[in-house]
Amino acid sequence: MNKTPTIFDTDPGIDDAFALSFLHKSDVFDVKMLSSVAGNVKLAYTTRNLQGLAYAMDWQVPIYKGLDKAILGKQILAEEFHGVNGLLGYTFNDEELADLKNQSAIKAMAKVLEENKKTLIIAVGPLTNIASLILSRPDLKEKISEITIMGGAVGMGNVTSNAEFNIFADPEAASIVFKSGIKINMLGLNVTTKTSYNLDMHEKFKKSDKKINKILSEIMDIRIKQAGSEENYTTYMHDTLAVMYHTNPEIFKSQMLHMDVETKGEFTRGMTVADLRINSTAIKNINFVSDIDKEKFKEIFIKTLI
Repeated sequence: MNKTPTIFDTDPGIDDAFALSFLHKSDVFDVKMLSSVAGNVKLAYTTRNLQGLAYAMDWQVPIYKGLDKAILGKQILAEEFHGVNGLLGYTFNDEELADLKNQSAIKAMAKVLEENKKTLIIAVGPLTNIASLILSRPDLKEKISEITIMGGAVGMGNVTSNAEFNIFADPEAASIVFKSGIKINMLGLNVTTKTSYNLDMHEKFKKSDKKINKILSEIMDIRIKQAGSEENYTTYMHDTLAVMYHTNPEIFKSQMLHMDVETKGEFTRGMTVADLRINSTAIKNINFVSDIDKEKFKEIFIKTLI
């Protein structure tokens, strides 16, 4: 089968780690590069985590460091959930890191686009790198087949009552991407919170002999203990859905909507604002993924990763 040339942009992050493993084990992608971005934690940590996770999977793929601040320079992190280093204190030794390329992620992305007819971009962190690519090389937009993001929400939020973290961390970047004219698939909280990682699934990971699964289960052991939920713990695997959308599109439901990103509101900054009017003439710029077959998700998640 023909594999899809793919750029994966991430800010590891607990759920990013699972998404990376899912990406690596899926056979529909020709992953041209991985790039880090500041988001869940500072760039130094997201980059190191990306290198460590790739090494654990023996993944021979170019890795590049992205941008360390939002478009306007203000940094917003999610350390309260992911810990200061992004993996709740789980650390990789220096000898357990995949090589990091010297070239900037933005230039590396441009090179990938130049060398391939069409490339898929999957972004599961703030959209800082992607917006910077669009701003610096607008001539390459036509080389991007689509951008699939984990981010946003309609009528809900997590970091605030109206905003999801990845968009809230850099609303200006998200606005640039949303207005780019490129096909955007948005997998936000409306769909990701319909899935879960529970203790039954966790036990399967703990029994796995694969190195990456031992690491993932150790990280989740820390998370479950910190949450004090050893008997009924459940969490979301937000980022994996952005990858699964391309491996198993048949389990998702979506609709085209016009959507903007609020960049100025006192209470709504970072909100993804959907135009739900029946008679709206606004251009429908976002493929809003709103539902998933939950049982199929669990089945595919475990079958692929274990």
